[in-house]
Amino acid sequence: MKSPKDISLTLSAVRALLGNVTPPLQSASVEWKENTIVWKCVFDTTATADDYELMSTAAAEIISDFPDAELEEIYLTFAPPESVEPLEHLVYQRYEQK
Repeated sequence: MKSPKDISLTLSAVRALLGNVTPPLQSASVEWKENTIVWKCVFDTTATADDYELMSTAAAEIISDFPDAELEEIYLTFAPPESVEPLEHLVYQRYEQK
């Protein structure tokens, strides 16, 4: 069962994605590492600077909900169907046709 802290983080991340997801985003996940929020987004090779900026905006929205926390942002690019393991709380996963 998720702790209240994990539930708050997951809900914050889902809310932060609203209006910020673009087609190149493959996945977004988040987790706590002590007092640091780790935000990991994986894009396909068509991602632009604007796509990364939208996810950075989402990260800023998340950290604003936790003013005493630190933030680590991870942005990766892979060609489908390649993928990487998400962090503890997967909040977005794009469908990939196999």
